[in-house]
Amino acid sequence: MGKKEYLLDSNIVIKIWDKYPNLFEAIEKSGEIDFKIYNHIAAELSIKEYRKINGVSVLSDRFLRLLGHVINEDEEGITEIYKPNISIKHDSNKLIYYINGNKLSRNDYNLICICESDKQYTLVTEDKKILNSAKLILAASRVLTFNDFLNELKCLNVIEEFNK
Repeated sequence: MGKKEYLLDSNIVIKIWDKYPNLFEAIEKSGEIDFKIYNHIAAELSIKEYRKINGVSVLSDRFLRLLGHVINEDEEGITEIYKPNISIKHDSNKLIYYINGNKLSRNDYNLICICESDKQYTLVTEDKKILNSAKLILAASRVLTFNDFLNELKCLNVIEEFNK
């Protein structure tokens, strides 16, 4: 089996920063798994990660450490999802998607599209609408909540390394 790869939503990155500040480093050390962040999600995160140092705006160290994990998926290259028995509607004026009634931003929808087209990724999010929508499109094993993600990391002995 190849390296397991997780595609993280912004809420997961923030939760890791707040509750498990050394977890990204532990994942990198494990060699068994990797995490990725969609470039538009990284752009959202960067807005909150600017700091003033001697009057100059700079990005935080914790954000800079993520840069090697950013995937540069071009929005024009992302394939739209077509699944029978699943209603997917797009409001191009508001850049909103609806999957069986779940309202998603373009970035949220693109996370699901990336996982649908790149089967190596498992999506990790705490957003209920993304979770509900992704479970309709992806295999249930490829969509995780934060606690499910932590449990997988325990099974892969990443948490053990993290706790040392």
